Amino acid sequence: LVANCSTWPIPQVMAKVYLVMIATIVLLASLLLPLASASRVAVVAGTHGNEFTGVYVIEQLEPAALRRDYPSLRVETLIANPRAFSATRRFIDADLNRQFAGRRSEDTQQLEAVRAAEIEAQLGPKGSAQACDVVVDLHTTTSNMGCTLIVNSYCQLALRAAAYLTQAWAGGGGEGGGGEGGGGGGPDLPASVHPLRIYVHDTSQAAAPYLCSVGRAGLTIEVGPTPTGLLRADAVATTQRALGLVLRFLDLEASGRAPQPPPTVRVYVDAARVPWPAAEGGSRLPGALIAPGLQDRDFEPLAAGDALFVRRNGRVVEYDGESGAVVYPVFVNEAAYYHAQSGAAGVALATLADWPIEDVTPESR
Repeated sequence: LVANCSTWPIPQVMAKVYLVMIATIVLLASLLLPLASASRVAVVAGTHGNEFTGVYVIEQLEPAALRRDYPSLRVETLIANPRAFSATRRFIDADLNRQFAGRRSEDTQQLEAVRAAEIEAQLGPKGSAQACDVVVDLHTTTSNMGCTLIVNSYCQLALRAAAYLTQAWAGGGGEGGGGEGGGGGGPDLPASVHPLRIYVHDTSQAAAPYLCSVGRAGLTIEVGPTPTGLLRADAVATTQRALGLVLRFLDLEASGRAPQPPPTVRVYVDAARVPWPAAEGGSRLPGALIAPGLQDRDFEPLAAGDALFVRRNGRVVEYDGESGAVVYPVFVNEAAYYHAQSGAAGVALATLADWPIEDVTPESR
């Protein structure tokens, strides 16, 4: 075409300039159009400032590798509470991960209330068509929860991701071709010594107070046990593996190549909280210890009459069966739940269920 431009009814130099301009426009369009259609995924860490693992993981993410490995995604990262992270504190004034249900602290000068508004402006508005497509929030716990994918019941995309991870994790998937999880290539992912569980909060998006609820879809990756304020190689590897599988699923989903999910996925459904017994004499510590037989037994059956707590005077507090004859304790002796502002939750109790997954055709995804 350039060779024939001498026959054009314009000077040859100008013809070549026009051709270069056209080629540049075509090249830019080829680069920008995929970005415009890609799913926007925010990977968030440091929501709780003393949980270092997620921050370490996102610091290892390389933009070029993310574009190569997950071409249907636009992945961005965010340290949610940098002030608390710098101070190695869960929060400064209030728990940031309780600020997104539309009823933030009345004190609008509290750091986390201000920060929540900033995050919602960046990733939201919450649940709107303009919001980030998916928010993945990385957390750790002092409880023996292994790798727990926390999803909210309103989010069918998170439930499909949970089903994908359940198959991939059990089958050793995640290396090269995706293993039993089906479909997709992507990078090799670290092995994990932690079992995978799915934990469901049965809630609407409007009522969910969690940061991941700001996006159109969202989920939380929780890994433990690990102490706060330090890094453990096993917790890092498990977080990297879980995040890699989530991103692989989202890339397959965004490109219409995700495997058909099963009709149900085995989950633990949040059912109740058993608060810490109150301490006498104004102590800021709980008034009881976790019963020795319950310590480190997250997701194991707890029957009515089994020991929950041991009070300071030695009296055993038993599970009363109010939430079911058999339940499954979660967040057992989570250090953060000593904080009143994090709910002073004590121990969470869950029930086991096969949760239905909506049958979504590739055309409607």
